[in-house]
Amino acid sequence: MDEQERPEIETLQPKSLGLERWVQMAFLAFGLGTLWVLDKVISLVWDRFAEPTPELVTFVSLVLAAVITVALYRNPKVSRISHEIVGELAKVSWPSRKETQVSTIVVIVTSLIAAVIVGAFDAAWSAITDLIYKV
Repeated sequence: MDEQERPEIETLQPKSLGLERWVQMAFLAFGLGTLWVLDKVISLVWDRFAEPTPELVTFVSLVLAAVITVALYRNPKVSRISHEIVGELAKVSWPSRKETQVSTIVVIVTSLIAAVIVGAFDAAWSAITDLIYKV
């Protein structure tokens, strides 16, 4: 069998998740946040009736958070909206590290100047009111 007759072997290459990975990360973060909130709420409610068992509360919270997160992930409307959001965020032109540093310095300097001006007005107003009330 020469090379022309040999069937081509498909090479398995990992698929790039692209924007889907960000959607999945967002749902993972949502699930962890839901777990934390449910753990606190269930503990708070359970504490009203009896002493809660922390392990059981965490397990129940984990199951509920997993069910809620998976249900939302599989919901076509929520999935479509989350994919649209990630798609729009991918189009955003994010600033470079240097631009972020320069902008941060501008904000800090501007805040300090504003603080000095407000402090001067406060001192002047305090001095004027002290003269008026003769303190």
